[in-house]
Amino acid sequence: MLSNIEIKGIFLECENKDPKGMYADDVDIFEYARAVEKAVREDERQACVNMVKSLNHEVARALLDYRRLSDKVE
Repeated sequence: MLSNIEIKGIFLECENKDPKGMYADDVDIFEYARAVEKAVREDERQACVNMVKSLNHEVARALLDYRRLSDKVE
């Protein structure tokens, strides 16, 4: 998980010059970054499960079960 300081640094690196970009005035950058992190993490998890599943179905099932339990703890 990125810290607020890291998020701020990444945001300040943006030039915001793309005429086709989407710009918003009232966006909490930290909240937005957390939502992006969550989406990316979920994509990475699914890719990991798919790779493991190609090698061993039982291990992939255990990995999914572990993730469901660990998500409830967070």
